[in-house]
Amino acid sequence: MADSISHLSPAKCYDAMLNKSDVLLFFANMTLNFVRSVIGFLQENSTIIIASVILVVVLYVCYKCYWNPVFYSKELTDIGFEHIPSGPDRPARITRAQQARKLGHKIPPPYPNGWFAVAESSDLKVGGVLAVDVLGQNLCLFRGEDGVAHCVDAYCPHLGANLAIGGAVQGNCIECPFHKWTFGADGVCKSVPGVEKAPKGVSIKSWHTAEADGAVWIWHDAAGRDPQWGMEYSPGAWGYRGRNEFIVNAHVQEIPENGADVAHLNAVHASSVVTTLAEKYPFLLNIIGCHVWTATWNKGEGHIADLTLTHDYKILKYNLFHIDVTVQQIGPGYVRLMLKTPLGPILVSQSVTPIAPLTQRVVHRVFSPAYNAAWGALVVYNEAYMFERDVAIWNNKIFVGAPAFVKTDKTIKAFRSWFSQFYCENSKSFREAMTNDLDW
Repeated sequence: MADSISHLSPAKCYDAMLNKSDVLLFFANMTLNFVRSVIGFLQENSTIIIASVILVVVLYVCYKCYWNPVFYSKELTDIGFEHIPSGPDRPARITRAQQARKLGHKIPPPYPNGWFAVAESSDLKVGGVLAVDVLGQNLCLFRGEDGVAHCVDAYCPHLGANLAIGGAVQGNCIECPFHKWTFGADGVCKSVPGVEKAPKGVSIKSWHTAEADGAVWIWHDAAGRDPQWGMEYSPGAWGYRGRNEFIVNAHVQEIPENGADVAHLNAVHASSVVTTLAEKYPFLLNIIGCHVWTATWNKGEGHIADLTLTHDYKILKYNLFHIDVTVQQIGPGYVRLMLKTPLGPILVSQSVTPIAPLTQRVVHRVFSPAYNAAWGALVVYNEAYMFERDVAIWNNKIFVGAPAFVKTDKTIKAFRSWFSQFYCENSKSFREAMTNDLDW
């Protein structure tokens, strides 16, 4: 074949080159004609196409607002570690950075007394069982056939099986997966297979439970007292628009303390949620705009503290999108924010639950009337974007027990005094909580 090619005349070679050019020209013309056809189709049917796109977007928004609420979640290492370069060993380097971080001094007890959210009400179906690890405890959460949520310690006193892993609901009792012993909502053993009467004195600890703002809450009290206040809170007829959830490396007290830290609002949350270019180029601040905050914190009565916030988005000399926020801090782990916005009212329900001494699960659940459901769903993201700025700081700071207060920090000092009521003589110290002793 090589010999035959070598014997081609110059004229035949020229014809072959022309044939190749013709092929390329053919495909180029075909591509051009296809592009013209597509452009012509789009022009002829532009109205239908635009209407279809708008319809799809509207249907998707309605779906996310009314039938499949927004869920936005960030794990512990997702925020605040941007300074660690990427690479295959980045997770290990993040772990080393966390281990090298100092914890602070004069750290309060990590588990204050109060109500703490342990699960979403929608996740606990009738007859359902959930394993819950909070407050340094392993718990079993279940919903009996009466529809009431119950919580008991996870481990069976018989041979130590975890009731939440493989356990089943029988009536309003939880059944052990190992030997089918059953325990009531009060923690008392109700029945044992093959035994006529359940053994007396056999029980596990039960926890007071309540449901509020779409979550299941349990009462924790180091002194063993019954709940000191109720949880009669509900969004009423407003619909659930979604939630954002964060795992934060900080002391439980530091999360709500942010509300009393008025000075941090304009220091951390001033830059626009749309872009942070103004932080790099200050001359763009008036053009892009910024958030302007004012706040007043008051300790209120007993276990409730109050905060009033005002927000404006300032562009040039104009204050736009004014929002009034009324905040209630209810105990150590529950905050309700009522927003009055130009697009209608919004309720943000925040729960802060200690998983470990310096690890918190923070959830913001958003509710709104039906007519501004899309705005409510957007608030889930907007609020998360703002909150991430705090998380980046919390994940890298230490706890300062005796801060160098200045005049503008008086509300922080007042907050810490108010928050101290949730600790008692029986509260487990930070050092004790950090020691994982075997319970023989």
